Amino acid sequence: MEPATILVLVLCAGVVALLVWFEINSRRNEARKKPTSTVAQSVLTPLHKETQGKSESGVKKNAA
Repeated sequence: MEPATILVLVLCAGVVALLVWFEINSRRNEARKKPTSTVAQSVLTPLHKETQGKSESGVKKNAA
């Protein structure tokens, strides 16, 4: 093989390896974000409902 062909193959392999690394890193970051958001939503949803119920009862008491 000629040196130019070897160089092109090495560069192509490097680019493919870099793209695979980017994809793995991206999926890892998405997986890391996903459970955090669902836990935060499940924790905040009951708190939001309790706060909303308290504020509504306070408004009703002030109206009466």
